[in-house]
Amino acid sequence: MRKLLALTAVVVFSTTTGYAADLVTPVAGSAYDWSGIYAGAHIGVATGTVSATDFTQPSGGFFTDLVPAGTEGFHFRDTNIAGGVHVGAQYQWDQFVFGGEASWTATGIRKTIVSPYFPDTDTETGRIQHYATVVGKVGYAFDRFLVYAKGGYAGGEVGFKARDNDALVTYEQNEWHNGYALGLGVDYALTDKLSLGIDYTHINLGSKTSTGNNVFDDGSLGDNPETYKVKARADAVMARLSYKFGGGF
Repeated sequence: MRKLLALTAVVVFSTTTGYAADLVTPVAGSAYDWSGIYAGAHIGVATGTVSATDFTQPSGGFFTDLVPAGTEGFHFRDTNIAGGVHVGAQYQWDQFVFGGEASWTATGIRKTIVSPYFPDTDTETGRIQHYATVVGKVGYAFDRFLVYAKGGYAGGEVGFKARDNDALVTYEQNEWHNGYALGLGVDYALTDKLSLGIDYTHINLGSKTSTGNNVFDDGSLGDNPETYKVKARADAVMARLSYKFGGGF
């Protein structure tokens, strides 16, 4: 009873002195703060597209003289599992959150097709082995929810292989491609340290032109080197789990 009377007296005093609002105003800093350094892992699915166009002169094509250079192409599309790790830092100012993040992701994107030019003997394979991103992020926090957009650099290892199964000859290239990444995501702070999120990223790895020799199974080189221009891009949706170190900056 004494406690109730004391609390009533405090309320009356605060009301008469004009400070009643202070009793219902949240204490500054009581909302979740997204500031800090974080690291985590992500896993999901990625759909990748790879195209390879032969620029060998005077004629194009993997062992064909019938198709002009720059017109023969092979196209690959595959959806597969992907996953990796990420690390970043961010700072919250009012409800806005600014930061940067680096990530590395391995993918199972790999597709083998039968050659439309020599379907009885030739096969071609395109793949995206892994990619990395370094992006800037800007977000808006609703207490423990954070919605963000991101953009920046993307690079990845892209492979293309053409195989003549009768002649037992292979042309292959594995090159690092450079491009850009754009994306959106949302995170939810499960605890003061752990957050769970969902992230979408579009990765454009640009193109790379490479010349290589045809190789026989015994390791010797064939007579006709090939030049292919290879393009690659991917769209990835990932579930993310992150751990925040410290209490902010």
